[in-house]
Amino acid sequence: MSSRQFTWWRRFHGSVKLPKKYMFKGASQLLQRIEFGEFEFDHLGREVYLEDVIYEKQVKDLTIEKTYLKTKDALEDQIITFRKQYHKRKTVIMKNHLESENKLLRKLSEELDAEFKLGIDVIREVMETFDGTTRELYFKCMSMQTGKNIDPNKMQRFINEQPRHILKPKERKYVKLWMKLVKEKQWQEFLNWDQLKQ
Repeated sequence: MSSRQFTWWRRFHGSVKLPKKYMFKGASQLLQRIEFGEFEFDHLGREVYLEDVIYEKQVKDLTIEKTYLKTKDALEDQIITFRKQYHKRKTVIMKNHLESENKLLRKLSEELDAEFKLGIDVIREVMETFDGTTRELYFKCMSMQTGKNIDPNKMQRFINEQPRHILKPKERKYVKLWMKLVKEKQWQEFLNWDQLKQ
């Protein structure tokens, strides 16, 4: 059975876990996984915006090229088909996004508690109010455990973050639409990424 049937709705490659063989021995595995981006917010929440743009383009293109459709009813039928596909894909993406985000936050709090032994309730309270990156959160927990103020910017980084928002080969026809969307939304973390232009 193909895994494609379970991920038909994905236009982008999903994030991956850092293989143990690439981890540095003696350094915190959790920190390396955080640096790799395993615990970053689920990017489906942003990728879903592409569906709006694709649907609008499909309807616009169909309306412009309607000469081959004999009647107004045929045009409406085709738009309804596009709309159904659009809503189904968007519903599945958001369902998966919310489930993944919830699971990710729970897993992160459990892993931080296992490493720093601060208590799961304390960790979750810190996560609720903390305004920084996941890596900075890690060092905040370390500071709480040790009683010392640890500056994350002075700490060695072990792993580069994995690239995100890479369209699958079949979906690369939407690169221009995605780049336009990124610029319009001013998602700064993506604006300079070469991977987006592939």
